[in-house]
Amino acid sequence: MSIVGTRRMTPYGARVAGELARAAAAAGVVVISGLAQGIDSVAHEAALDEGGVTVAVLGAGVTRYLADAGGRRRLLAHAIRGHGALVSEFPPEAPAQRWTFAQRDSTIAALGAVTVVVEAPAGSGALITASEARRLRRPLCAIPGPIGAAASAGTNELIAVGAARALTGAPMLLVELGVSAAPRAGDDPSDDARVLDALAGSPSDPDALARKLGIAAPALATVVARLIVRGAITSAPDGRLVRR
Repeated sequence: MSIVGTRRMTPYGARVAGELARAAAAAGVVVISGLAQGIDSVAHEAALDEGGVTVAVLGAGVTRYLADAGGRRRLLAHAIRGHGALVSEFPPEAPAQRWTFAQRDSTIAALGAVTVVVEAPAGSGALITASEARRLRRPLCAIPGPIGAAASAGTNELIAVGAARALTGAPMLLVELGVSAAPRAGDDPSDDARVLDALAGSPSDPDALARKLGIAAPALATVVARLIVRGAITSAPDGRLVRR
């Protein structure tokens, strides 16, 4: 699964990208992105934090990228090498150029069974990935954002014209991928019961539910995914969780 978005992400975009990547990684799905600042790096980091596998598609040769990258991205690149892969279509010493990034964006779409655009301003490189996913007839999803927000202009447009399916959270993503999160050590069946009890009265937004139950959003996403696969709850079109 490919996750892409803007370098100048908002806190909302960072939260959503992390939740999606963690849920996918927990379900055994490889998370693919471009190792750029912003949404890409958040997706890689979240997948690694979940103990999953992540692949970074580079806009430069691997050797050149590692030589030029500094600070946090260099550390992240080495972490990805240990739990996934750094891949590039270019010779090892090839420098990054405008066209190589465009090519990288297309490759990200080709590698992902599903592409998710989290945030994308008008003209963003993430929209190249979206266009390529459509050309390849791969499932394309986008995260709806606030009306008028520059960071969500591209994603909202994709949804408005019917080019992408509006993705309302990690549970819906797992359904789109056709996978489920396997039970892991530390999973607490009592959390399942608490979520079901909380939804017994009325549907709830995932963020509100997490606050009400005092469960961290990533942990709640795993519980919700498990309950959706079991058929105990479902995700409504407006993103709220509903008990069946």
